[in-house]
Amino acid sequence: MQSKIALIGIDAADLDFIQSSLPALPHFRHALDTGVLCRLNTTADLMAGSVWPTFYTGSYPEDHGIYHHLQWDPNAMNMRRVSEEWLYCEPFWYELERKGLRVCVFDVPMTFPSRLQRGIELINWGSHDQLGSFTSNNNNLQKEIQKRFGIHPMGAEIPVDKTRAQLEQIRINLVKGAKLKGEISRWLIEKQDWDFYLTVLGECHRGGHILWSDEDPEDSLVPHHALLDVYQSVDRSLGEILKGLSLVDTTVVIFSLHGMESNTSQEHFVSMIMDRVNKQWAFSNETGASSSHAPRQRSPMRWLRENVPLRLQNAIAQAVPVGIRDWVVTKAVTGGHDWPNTPGFPLLADLTGYLRFNIRGREKLGMLEVGSDELKQYTQWLCMCLESIRITESAEPLIDEVCLMNQRHTGARSHHLPDVILKWKKVPEVTAVHSDILGKLTTERATGRGGNHRPEGFCILLGDGLGPESEKLRHIADLAPMILGKLLPIGSQP
Repeated sequence: MQSKIALIGIDAADLDFIQSSLPALPHFRHALDTGVLCRLNTTADLMAGSVWPTFYTGSYPEDHGIYHHLQWDPNAMNMRRVSEEWLYCEPFWYELERKGLRVCVFDVPMTFPSRLQRGIELINWGSHDQLGSFTSNNNNLQKEIQKRFGIHPMGAEIPVDKTRAQLEQIRINLVKGAKLKGEISRWLIEKQDWDFYLTVLGECHRGGHILWSDEDPEDSLVPHHALLDVYQSVDRSLGEILKGLSLVDTTVVIFSLHGMESNTSQEHFVSMIMDRVNKQWAFSNETGASSSHAPRQRSPMRWLRENVPLRLQNAIAQAVPVGIRDWVVTKAVTGGHDWPNTPGFPLLADLTGYLRFNIRGREKLGMLEVGSDELKQYTQWLCMCLESIRITESAEPLIDEVCLMNQRHTGARSHHLPDVILKWKKVPEVTAVHSDILGKLTTERATGRGGNHRPEGFCILLGDGLGPESEKLRHIADLAPMILGKLLPIGSQP
């Protein structure tokens, strides 16, 4: 009788890429041939960074409040790294431990320092998304891993364009890192006694962003085999992990919370757009900011990010502590605002565009009153401006949908989310747009990302233990309730 559950997360693994590469991925192929495949809806359609908290809480962003590793803090009027004292969320496996089950969890992204009392939890050894440094609730185990396996070579992602040599080093590091992750994951399976086991391999996530290329191989800086090399290394580690698991007593779930595709984000326009929107609002609206204080960004950090050579930015960013990198990014995104005269502003984003209203009583230096005619008028003005933007080359709209979040989501932590989310037209990188209201804008994307997320997750169920429950799986938020229902006795589920 299957009494244990093991989850193997392949962070941001793309199902279409896997299925098109099955001859080179034997362990994925065997899992798909012998298991039950479930395609999962996700929260990545609007907030790509929300998927892991959504998975491990079994709730939605308006409830857990996390959509990015750096979020807006209205009390400080600044961006801030998500932390346990600010936006703590409890993962579902804590309830398993409270009910007496043995828990072993390794490297789940976007989680907080462990509060498990008896089980094992290690975080931030080799995740793409990290809220802090490598830590564990078991210091001896943490030290043993560092001594036996060292550190993951993935390192931090620096959002600048890369040279051919840098891309090749990233490929090498991800291949090596995936191998190490498989070795540690298998070692933990055999070293620890557990009823619930969870490990996450993060290399497909970083590789999907940096090594994805739709260009002709002769013209691309990225070798055509680079991303497949990463997937093959992950596939070998998947096989190594599966060897340590017996389907006689264990149900195995291989899963990914969102996928990857060509990068069609046009987020590089957002700061420029909002500067123009606010400037025009100041000049045209008597109840808005005075024309002599037209709000605009004058951040020195933004200027440096736009003008310092990319190779130098990459070298500096790799060398400084994460706190300094966060400070630089924060100043580049939100610096230079005249807050009493800034009705709306951009937030840090990657796939979609995030905007925030400067609300009095919510923001420390808020400008607009909730329910006021001024807020309604500004919202209408903003939407009109956004909908007027056309791609210069094709005359198509730049923005596919303007999502007003207060009309979509209400929850205990919905006030932490962006007020407006922009879904871009699915087209390659745009460098020039025009608007009858805002004029012409030109800029280039310089994040170094050839790939970005698509909102489709999946899971593969191996073993018979979750057969009936698989029909209920529709969304990544359904995984936690399914596992709790399987492992906890009836009547003891939260």
